[in-house]
Amino acid sequence: MSTAFVLGNGESRKIFPIEKLKGAGTIYGCNAIYRDNPDLCDAIISVNPEMTEELLQASSDNKINSNTKIYGKDNLPEFSYVLESDPKNDKYRFWSGTNLKTNTSRKLDLSVARGSGCSAIQVACNDNHENIFIIGFDILGAGQYELRDGALSRLQNNMYKNTINYPDRINMKAYLKFEWSYQLRQLARSYPDKNFYYINRSEYLEANWLLHRHTSDVENFNYGIYADLMKWLTDDQSKISWRKY
Repeated sequence: MSTAFVLGNGESRKIFPIEKLKGAGTIYGCNAIYRDNPDLCDAIISVNPEMTEELLQASSDNKINSNTKIYGKDNLPEFSYVLESDPKNDKYRFWSGTNLKTNTSRKLDLSVARGSGCSAIQVACNDNHENIFIIGFDILGAGQYELRDGALSRLQNNMYKNTINYPDRINMKAYLKFEWSYQLRQLARSYPDKNFYYINRSEYLEANWLLHRHTSDVENFNYGIYADLMKWLTDDQSKISWRKY
């Protein structure tokens, strides 16, 4: 069975030597991952026009392996996060919130957004891999593992935060954890013949009750820690006990 490793840029992946993924499957990265891993990825996905331009320029300047395929928003495969089987009033699809600065409310359709991370998973699925590893998609804020009592941090969480083509802000946008959780749910439901493995630190897995809620009824969505990923790479797969929430 073919395997895809989809790398997000959440800070949790600092603890894992991602170079060990080379040769074990097809590697899909996001955005600025090439800056410190120029030869790692088979494909890099970015839906931000400025970041896509940076990738294309880096490829032209031989700062990225010439065999790495670059995906921008204009050459992504077609995909809809809305399924025919979804209930008419899907409780996961919409987010409502208030702008505290303007005291105005808004409602977002989370099926419309196209982020780089979930788009990278989409590309991996479109390439017909049976096993999809979702690595470093922290969803929660930085330092989440330092918190207790169910608190959810919103501190900006990205390996490349505060660098060129990345927003300079203290906190992540409030709706993003809802968007990513919804889209991960829909991706797994769209491809019931594939196995999805969400890999992260144990503390992030335990704390992420929002993602648990979105995936509790999705049979092909599994959770594991970075040690489980290493077991997969070293052929100790029989020793892995994938988690469900």
